[in-house]
Amino acid sequence: MKSIPPSNKLRENAGEKTAAEHLDYLESGIRLMLWFAWNHCRKHPEETFDQVINRRLDIFRRTSLNQGELHGSSDGAPVADWNRLVEKLSALQEQTKNETESGAFEHEAMRKISPLLPSRVERDLQSLRERRFLAEFQCGSLRHNAKPQEDAPKRIGFHIANACYPASLFDDPHYLPQCLMSLMEKTEKTFGVTELGTGTWLNSHPRWLELFPPKWGERMSPPAEIAGNLGTWGQFMTARQTFNHKLAAKFRQSGELPFPSRTSWCSMESLRNHLAACMAKKH
Repeated sequence: MKSIPPSNKLRENAGEKTAAEHLDYLESGIRLMLWFAWNHCRKHPEETFDQVINRRLDIFRRTSLNQGELHGSSDGAPVADWNRLVEKLSALQEQTKNETESGAFEHEAMRKISPLLPSRVERDLQSLRERRFLAEFQCGSLRHNAKPQEDAPKRIGFHIANACYPASLFDDPHYLPQCLMSLMEKTEKTFGVTELGTGTWLNSHPRWLELFPPKWGERMSPPAEIAGNLGTWGQFMTARQTFNHKLAAKFRQSGELPFPSRTSWCSMESLRNHLAACMAKKH
């Protein structure tokens, strides 16, 4: 079964993001990560700032120092210029760590980072227009791993993107079920697997969880640690790939991620039965 994207009408109604919106996405996302890092280091002095920025933040890929795709692989160790920037940010964090709020740190850190952002805008938008972020996605908005899990050879992991951009994955109620059915069909034939699993912030999102049988929720892992990838930071990107200011404000206010990343899995048989029942209700 081939997964089918939502209608072009949905895409047209959403409208692609502008250059100004993309620059805001870069700037606001990085500022949020800096806020988190400053506060995290105060609460966890056992972690140095350079460890936090390289392990828990997704800043490098969003700067012009990254010659690759915005959300693609960073192709190995960060460049020397990045290491020098991290040293400056670490020194700035040390200078401001005794202040009551992160505002001064965020402001000064952004002065150092902001010049590295404008040159990304047009190439990122061109990449988005060409849907280059979907190059490795075999089943619409879903991509399966190259091989089954080593510790669970009957299970294949998968990843999620938004092939419906600028519309939402959830606008067409039939879309994601079709993607999942296609994913199961392909991986069964290729790998002989009988189970699917994934780790994502969407595993904390009610609309995503509706797609899966009860066992998916019962097997859900505890929240994962904050990591420097879209598994954590993707929740602050809207369907139009603009910055989700409302969700970021909730994070700043509570100090807790609105949708922590979690991992789960289920059998393909149970997922097929669940999706069939869901689709029957929608007709």
